[in-house]
Amino acid sequence: MAVWAISDLHLSLSQPFVPGCAPQLYKPMANFGEKWLGYVEKLYANWQRLVAPEDTVLVPGDVSWAMRLPELVHDMAFLGSLPGQIYLSKGNHDFWWETKKKAAPLLPPNVQLLQHEACRAEGLAVAATRGWYCPGSQDFDAEAAKIYRRECLRAEMALQQAAQLNQAAGGGLETVLLLHFPPVNDKWDYNELIELMQKYQVSRCLYGHLHGGKSARALQGERWGVEFTLVSTDFLAHRPLLITR
Repeated sequence: MAVWAISDLHLSLSQPFVPGCAPQLYKPMANFGEKWLGYVEKLYANWQRLVAPEDTVLVPGDVSWAMRLPELVHDMAFLGSLPGQIYLSKGNHDFWWETKKKAAPLLPPNVQLLQHEACRAEGLAVAATRGWYCPGSQDFDAEAAKIYRRECLRAEMALQQAAQLNQAAGGGLETVLLLHFPPVNDKWDYNELIELMQKYQVSRCLYGHLHGGKSARALQGERWGVEFTLVSTDFLAHRPLLITR
């Protein structure tokens, strides 16, 4: 059994997805560049080829362009047609996600939401929250500072739950943190999120949000004792990334 990750699916299906047919999208992502041409079909084919039914797939944010829950129906049906147990955490465009309770009736059996909380996936204790613009970022103003502090609190809540899962398992679980936003600013300055990762012995941080030219400047690899990995679908050529097997 394996664990995979991929984020920023940005689905916008206006009709049921039919394999082999071009999907009807109300917000075609091809407007954002060549990497998005036919991406739903590519994502479906790669997911079906790589992921087994007993596997887990982590999706840190921006799963759908839906603004309201009724618009989410076909996107969730698409996820329901894919193999694996899928865990979604929130992104900045997931406006449909008001509360877990409201979204629950639309979730297929293989999809669960992680709202600043943790789950166990094979040998991993996975904590998740959205994150926000970090101190020193271009968009970091007084309002962003409030949201960032709140997201740090939520990250710690999720990491505390991950620690409890590890303790219940007798130790030995690897702690992974899912964020939608990058955990650093453009200069990769040390910040409170990184401090939390060190405090709770996070071995790996998976994040999305970055696309196009910004992906080339993303924090990747080991730093501060944590392995950082960008998992935006366009960066991964719409192929889920293997995290552990």
